[in-house]
Amino acid sequence: MTKEVLNLFMAVFYIAVMAGALVFVFWMAIQKRKNMESMKGNIKQKLLSSVSLSAKDITLIGRSFDLSPKNSRDVIYRLYAEIDEPTTFSALKTLVVEIEKEEPFDELPDEVKPSLSRLLKIIESSQDDSDKHILLPITSTLNKYTELKSEQEKTKKQTNRAYIITIISFVVGAISFYFTLKSPSDVDIKRAMEQVLIERSATNTNEP
Repeated sequence: MTKEVLNLFMAVFYIAVMAGALVFVFWMAIQKRKNMESMKGNIKQKLLSSVSLSAKDITLIGRSFDLSPKNSRDVIYRLYAEIDEPTTFSALKTLVVEIEKEEPFDELPDEVKPSLSRLLKIIESSQDDSDKHILLPITSTLNKYTELKSEQEKTKKQTNRAYIITIISFVVGAISFYFTLKSPSDVDIKRAMEQVLIERSATNTNEP
């Protein structure tokens, strides 16, 4: 295998990897849209069947469709704009109000959301204006913790990607080095040409 063929192989390999990554991204976007449509149909059917739903139910149902809490809420908001039947719309409106109350806690761990929502209801019913801001330091601290945890997860993923890229680069470099050693050097090519010329000269000399 010559250097030109190896370079062509590397170029094709790089293009194939990039194309594969783009296809994967588009596939994920299409799959998410399909999952959101499927969840919307599921929620609509439950509402038409008079099934009582909570904000927690929406998160759990969305998880079964591989959707994040934000995407699950987007499904409800879209459904809220589409529903025309009065009874179903009223039930959906109650659900939307509950979701909006939990939305500020969206980035926080699931285990603390019910407690914070309960505290929010107590604060809203309080007559003391100073109670209105009692959740701010709590949510601020929890948000910082969540951001730190998210950064750690992101760093871990980036480290894993860098490790994989390093391995691939090492393998590709080893293959390139191997074929470089195997490919004929300038001296070898010169000797081969000289041998061909000698053989042709000998052949011409032996001809009558």
